[in-house]
Amino acid sequence: MIAWRATREATRAVHDAMPVLEQAEEVIVCSVNPDDRDHLAGAEICTHLARHGVNATLRHIVAPDMGVADCILSAVADNGIDLLVMCGYGHSRLRELAFGGATREIMHAMTCPVMISH
Repeated sequence: MIAWRATREATRAVHDAMPVLEQAEEVIVCSVNPDDRDHLAGAEICTHLARHGVNATLRHIVAPDMGVADCILSAVADNGIDLLVMCGYGHSRLRELAFGGATREIMHAMTCPVMISH
C-alpha cells in the first residue's frame, strides 16, 4: 500500500519503491481526506504505476474526525497489507510536540514493514 498525498516527498517514495512495487500482485494507493488536488494526483500516480506494469487501485478514506495515522493504520489492518510505502515528513520539534506527526505515530504503532523516503 502507498500512503499517498500529492507532494514531492510522496512522489519520491513511490519512485524509490518502484522495484518492489513492480513485483507486487496488487498495490493500493490510499489517500486520506483528499482535497481536489489529491484526487487528481491519485489518479495520475495510478496511471504512472500502470505504465510500469503495477496493478494499482486508488482508494480514498474520508474521515475528517480521525487522524491521518489512524486512518492509514486501519487501512493496513483492514486490507492485510504486507508493506507500506510512504513519505517521511518532518516538522519542527515544537510543532511535533504540539500537534503530533503522522510519520511518528505510524512508526510507533505499525504492524507491517514500512518503507519511508524523504
